[in-house]
Amino acid sequence: MNTQAARFRVVKLGGSLLDLADLTPRLRRWLALGPQRCNVIVVGGGRLADAIRDYDKFHALGETASHWLCLRAMSINAELVAALLPEALLVHSLAELHQIPTATGPVIFDAWTFLRDEEPKLVAEPLPASWQVTSDSIAARLAEILGGAELVLLKSALPPAKSTVASAVAAGYVDGYFPIAARRLTRIECVDLRSDHFNSVGGVTENSTYGPRAVRLVLCSR
Repeated sequence: MNTQAARFRVVKLGGSLLDLADLTPRLRRWLALGPQRCNVIVVGGGRLADAIRDYDKFHALGETASHWLCLRAMSINAELVAALLPEALLVHSLAELHQIPTATGPVIFDAWTFLRDEEPKLVAEPLPASWQVTSDSIAARLAEILGGAELVLLKSALPPAKSTVASAVAAGYVDGYFPIAARRLTRIECVDLRSDHFNSVGGVTENSTYGPRAVRLVLCSR
């Protein structure tokens, strides 16, 4: 594992979780269980992205315009989560991420500048402006650029047991471009943050483990 991968863990926070009244304590409980790495959190578009998808149907906006509007929605949600988690640092670019101190706590990553200005210069095939690309693939691409850092998908459910990346796509758990965006990653973990294991009554503590499979699952590459 290279230095970047050892330092960072990329975390996709599903937009479907933003309606949880106790999202902040759940997220803090999960973060407390993880390894001592800089958690770089990419927040999904959630209901805002769903609204843009509807507007695309009504007005035929096209995939390119819709894609960048969804990126704006992700930026808004990044600021929302930063307000909910004030101990986290909100960063707006890969360059800014590399400048933060090693001992920094959680980081909220606004992906707008990364996708518009940075990612196209760093990879041969930038992520396409398509409905096939969501925050799943964006987080995976960030993890790849950060040296193959571990990717964790915090969502409202888990995929079926023994899922592969391909079967997770077929089940609609991750987006259609994810197998390409995540192909160089060595570990992809899925976590059900809606699980009772993370609630405020009898939930996990800093010294406990995840518990049963009902809480997390590691996707197989094949």
